[in-house]
Amino acid sequence: MTTTYDPVFGCELAHGRKDRDGYVMAGSSRAHIVAWEHENGSVPDGMELDHWCRNRACCALIHLEPVTRAENERRKNWRHRSKIERCPRGHLLADTAMVNGAGGRCCRTCRDEAAKERA
Repeated sequence: MTTTYDPVFGCELAHGRKDRDGYVMAGSSRAHIVAWEHENGSVPDGMELDHWCRNRACCALIHLEPVTRAENERRKNWRHRSKIERCPRGHLLADTAMVNGAGGRCCRTCRDEAAKERA
């Protein structure tokens, strides 16, 4: 799987074949799930991965969070998403949030920390 890094929002964008829902595939699985499982093990039972950035090609671990199906559905609504106060790593989004073209929220602090790890 090949990826490119988006330095503005911190997305790690996978390239390749997409499934019918628009997710990039890595073999027979979705790229973001493969990336998550490589670092963290399987997604907990009853949970699915939510993209904070709302970008289905993104497999950046800082943008993925295991949530229930109901919470993932709620987060599709901007009004609900905009009320979330902290990113998955606990940073206050009122101070750090950026909104990308897909309507996703990205944390500047997480992006900067990930960029330091990449260097």
